[in-house]
Amino acid sequence: MARARKKDLLNDPIIPILTKMTLPTVFGIVAILMFNLVDTYFISLIGPDELAAVSFTFPVSAVLMNISMGIGIGTSIHIASRIGGGDHEQAGKTAAHALTLAITIAIPTGIVGILTIDPLFRLMGASADTIDLIREYMELWYGGFFLVVLPMVGNSVLRATGDTHTPSIVMAIAGLVNGIMDPLLIFGIGPFPELGIRGAAIATVMSWALSALAILVILIHKRRLMRIADIFGKRRTTWAAILHLAIPASATNLMMPITAMVLTAMAATLGHHAVAGFGVGTRIEAISLVIIIALSSALAPFVGQNYGAGNSMRIRESLRYTLSFALGCELLIAAVLYLNGDFVADLFTEQEQTKEAIRWYLLLVPLSYGCQGLVMLSCSTLNAMHRPLYGTLISVFRLFVLTIPLAWLGSHWFQAAGLYGGVAVANVIAGVSAVLWLIYRLPQLSVNHEMLAQSPNQLSK
Repeated sequence: MARARKKDLLNDPIIPILTKMTLPTVFGIVAILMFNLVDTYFISLIGPDELAAVSFTFPVSAVLMNISMGIGIGTSIHIASRIGGGDHEQAGKTAAHALTLAITIAIPTGIVGILTIDPLFRLMGASADTIDLIREYMELWYGGFFLVVLPMVGNSVLRATGDTHTPSIVMAIAGLVNGIMDPLLIFGIGPFPELGIRGAAIATVMSWALSALAILVILIHKRRLMRIADIFGKRRTTWAAILHLAIPASATNLMMPITAMVLTAMAATLGHHAVAGFGVGTRIEAISLVIIIALSSALAPFVGQNYGAGNSMRIRESLRYTLSFALGCELLIAAVLYLNGDFVADLFTEQEQTKEAIRWYLLLVPLSYGCQGLVMLSCSTLNAMHRPLYGTLISVFRLFVLTIPLAWLGSHWFQAAGLYGGVAVANVIAGVSAVLWLIYRLPQLSVNHEMLAQSPNQLSK
């Protein structure tokens, strides 16, 4: 494996290096998140039934995307820790084995998804007509799922070395292709056929294919971060090390879309306008949290390399800066969304009930984005310090102990507005609790990099 930027992450001033890693990631993540937002916008122009159908797919697609993200997190942490400890050869083998692991998981997952479209979405509350529209979109989406894991895991390899620019460029190009192809294939512009909601799925899969090809060329030929021969080497030990980190990280990530499924089912009992409002709101939420997501992505390799090198003081300082920034940044975003709620609602629909649902979401939930960011950064830090189970427990507390019960109570008493208010209150309680717990536990989690040579079971203790 080519020598990574070890010196930067271990010695340079914390704020400049985190800023340098975060800013490019912001643009790349925006491009990826625009996949769903662009699809949502163009599909909303077809009609309200199609908008409701694609809103039902968001939690399901998020589940599968988070499986990929979990593998990427495990890969990034493992590689960053090895780089911090000076083991570049093992880091290169991890990169190759991570890609084979991702493909091995993705292909059967996509097949199972295709076979379970009807029962799954029926369980979520979709009507028979809506399921027909969902099938048009998700059959192609599931079929191309294996293509998305390659760039997601490959980008994690690059970030672990300190390179956040290249992944951002790859994601931005993929997002641009999706944005161009969406209207062409949905509405049949020029020589392209009019495919409706199916056209949106084709555009997304085309973008994934392009980014998958690009990341393989970069990893193998341009950057030489992995060798083809390593792909066929002994993988069992590396897979176990990645999965030791990836499974809890995936479980943590999966809780969010699973909770979104439950909340979508709650919204479905209130009508299609509530489902559409919730779907639009969650897409905007993803964009609103993009800076925190990018900061979390930058924080993981930074903490991972310093953890591998035993630099616990730099980890504490980085947390102090990032948690403070998260609160201030998201409060500003909440103010912007509050002032522009009517504009956003008018952009997505002409139906007054759906507009009202969107406005309530943007009034209540963004107030809690800062606290949600505290949870995300805390979990990212724990993952990078090889304590992913703690992050999973924090997420269980936020989503299942707080969010679902409070949202149910809110929807029972105050309809859609109460559902959104319950989500906001849960985020605030969870964010404050996560930071207080992390402050208490962090001194007990700092270890010497020599511990990285131990088995996964020993590290988790």
